[in-house]
Amino acid sequence: MAVNAVRTVIIYIVLMVSLRLMGKRQLGDLQPIELVVTLLISDLAAVPMQEPGTPLLTGLVPIFVLVALELLLSGLMMKSPAFARAVSGSPIVVVRHGKPIPAAMRKLRLTLDDLSDSLRQQGYFDLRDIDAAIVETGGSISVYPVAEKRPLQCGDAGLRPHEPLPMVIVQDGRPCDWAMSLCGWDTARLDRVMRAEKTAVERVFMMIADEDGGYSITLKGETA
Repeated sequence: MAVNAVRTVIIYIVLMVSLRLMGKRQLGDLQPIELVVTLLISDLAAVPMQEPGTPLLTGLVPIFVLVALELLLSGLMMKSPAFARAVSGSPIVVVRHGKPIPAAMRKLRLTLDDLSDSLRQQGYFDLRDIDAAIVETGGSISVYPVAEKRPLQCGDAGLRPHEPLPMVIVQDGRPCDWAMSLCGWDTARLDRVMRAEKTAVERVFMMIADEDGGYSITLKGETA
């Protein structure tokens, strides 16, 4: 039993490292090669966990090979757009000027019901409201509505407002370096604010700050 637990922990760690190396994507955004590798890795990892008599390396070696292959192919796709198109395909326009394009839909084996369902989920019930709908390489559909249906933007009214980017820079007493760098804060600035507020970072439950210098602090144990 203990051996099985150790094997499971090892496989879990290997899978976490493998997925981390392959990058961050939501399942619906996976490219074909990434989806294939993910499915194969899940099957390979199940074998040594379910069959204690199988050597651990029997499952780990193929996983390492698949991860290396995926990283190699990803690198080639970044270097060669033609190779990337050959592997992942290209975005395809399926609706233009409010009308579906039958040839494109046949190429994707996309039915009108499938198209209508995807568009309704994005709030479009009438094709005439759509200037262009594009099926991306990951399978999602991007919609560009006609001018009359686009949300009103500040630029439409001639406004150019500046809204600073707010970020959570302290969580449960721990500063978040990447969030601070994104909104122009650093450790020295944070320390100055803590001294001005007569508190310590360790006592902060959450701190939100923006690039204009504004901030709000919620202390641990503080009630509304």
